[in-house]
Amino acid sequence: MLKKKVPANPPVATQKITTPVVGPVKTVDIDPNSPANYVGAPQQPAGYGEMAAHGYQQPYNPNTYQQPAPEPVQPVAVEKPPVPEQYGAMLSTLDGAVNACRNATQNNTHKRKLDEVSLKLEALKDKLRYDCVSGTVVNDLNGIAGALSVNDYNQALMIHSRIAQTANFSEVGSFLPGIKSSAADWNAVTCSTPLLT
Repeated sequence: MLKKKVPANPPVATQKITTPVVGPVKTVDIDPNSPANYVGAPQQPAGYGEMAAHGYQQPYNPNTYQQPAPEPVQPVAVEKPPVPEQYGAMLSTLDGAVNACRNATQNNTHKRKLDEVSLKLEALKDKLRYDCVSGTVVNDLNGIAGALSVNDYNQALMIHSRIAQTANFSEVGSFLPGIKSSAADWNAVTCSTPLLT
């Protein structure tokens, strides 16, 4: 049997590979007077069209297609119209109940809950600003505020239940849970003096 002789040191290529092995690269002369060569125009490297035709893709270069950053949009402050005066007594009683509870507690969790109640009362104020609450619901809300002002939590809870059962949820859903929480918190504080409006 004949053995093939393998040289001890195989031959080494003397030239370095300096181009990617993706196909032939052709140089293209660029006309400086061409409108496609203006400053800032995205340009493809030489031979790109031929490489793309054969299924090759140019690696992504983030510096090639940079666009200027858009200017930040400044939010426009929208002023809300004032709440009609006829709701002032009711809202001051409800806000007073929340503030009295906030002042009476040191518990941070309870304070966050009261912040959520304040947001729901703000939703009520928005609905009142734009006349989105029916007269029946407004009368019942006045009843809740009146019951809270004399520390009658049970009466306030009964009126709340009536609103929840009879009113349209889309009308009261954004604020009614806050009213109940406000009344419950007010009852828990058990202040000795009623809220004065």
